Amino acid sequence: MLPPDPFRSPAQAASFLVLLMGVCLILAGSAAAQDARVGLRTGPTFGFLSDSAIPFTGGRRTTNANPRLDLHAGAVLLVPLTDAYFLQPELLYIQKGGHFSQPLSERYSVERYRLSYVQGLMLGRRALPIRGRLSAHAVAGLSVDVALRGTVQRDARSARGTFEDRIDLLDDDHLRRWDVGLVVGAGLEYGIGATGRLGLALRYNPGLRSVFAGSEDALGPSTNAGVFPLSAPPSTLRHDVVTASLTYTVPLQLF
Repeated sequence: MLPPDPFRSPAQAASFLVLLMGVCLILAGSAAAQDARVGLRTGPTFGFLSDSAIPFTGGRRTTNANPRLDLHAGAVLLVPLTDAYFLQPELLYIQKGGHFSQPLSERYSVERYRLSYVQGLMLGRRALPIRGRLSAHAVAGLSVDVALRGTVQRDARSARGTFEDRIDLLDDDHLRRWDVGLVVGAGLEYGIGATGRLGLALRYNPGLRSVFAGSEDALGPSTNAGVFPLSAPPSTLRHDVVTASLTYTVPLQLF
């Protein structure tokens, strides 16, 4: 039996995460406000739902597991601890998910999961030596996600006709309200103007909790029980996510 979630609604969970990240930002900013930088980051999210210990793999032998292309956007604070080490808290809105398809000779079936979260990250950053005007860095840390919305769209085509199902995963607690993940990545930055820095970052963010709550039949009956769910048991699936971000930061004093 799964333990109850501490939050009874996405709004409660999101409020808690925003408050927690706000405290972190205040504490971090007060430590070295004179040298801190603040900015924005946005870009594509490559989401994948995996039931394997090997990244970006999963599904049954006859089922294809495919990534979903979505977006993320949010704010970042960069606080120097030494010349080479930094604390980097972030608060993002991020979309994740994944697709499962089953192209059999007698039918074609697909499940499309679209999941939205508010994500707080607490990262450590290490500057890497590089020559020229470019600067490089590596990051590692933890992420905490709070679910805002989740749906699964099921479709099947066969000689018997077309079948469709759409389920709101938050309505009946099919989707876990929160997730914890690891974050590793690297990036490059280039000075823009007198104080700005434009950067590109690539990160891998695997989840540590199962995405869905419940057992094999957690999503309930479908329009065609012989076809769905392709991803059963859904309670074994976790997030595997890659993000590619464009960032822009300026000194905190400008604010």
